[in-house]
Amino acid sequence: MSSVRRRLAATSLAAALLALGACGFDAQTNQQYQAAVGANLHGDMDVLNALLVANEDGSATVSAGFVNNTDSEQSLSSVSVTTMADEELAVRGLRLLLPLPEGKLATLGFSSDAGGFRVAEGAEPGYYVKVTFSFTDSAPVTIETPVVARTAAYDKVSGEDPLPAEPTPSATAE
Repeated sequence: MSSVRRRLAATSLAAALLALGACGFDAQTNQQYQAAVGANLHGDMDVLNALLVANEDGSATVSAGFVNNTDSEQSLSSVSVTTMADEELAVRGLRLLLPLPEGKLATLGFSSDAGGFRVAEGAEPGYYVKVTFSFTDSAPVTIETPVVARTAAYDKVSGEDPLPAEPTPSATAE
């Protein structure tokens, strides 16, 4: 009887190893979950759902949420945008600093905001760009951000030009 038990135990062990081996180490449970289209980056300044929304005139509006995880109040002071090949794109933007209170969500790019940032041209839907957000008292954050076509899902993202002035290589609050 003991040889039958040994064979049964060996067969069961082999079957269990094959089943577990099929799982692999690249299972979805090991992947970061990101349901939104935009990009996220966590640190002293969390950047949440960052994306550019293309406008009818060929420009694109920068949209993002920020959470200030530092011990002091911050402000968003400037935004610069480059292609993935590091070609700088002209950005128009706020003349006032966007306040980022400690531990609270602040948004950029929505119609209800006092202002925003727009890439004059060169940000094409379906591609990624590098967006650098600079703050008054925290290190700048660069994030690879998708450019999406304007659809009903992005109706709340402003299509309005934040400034009537000529675009500059990077927009800085004055």
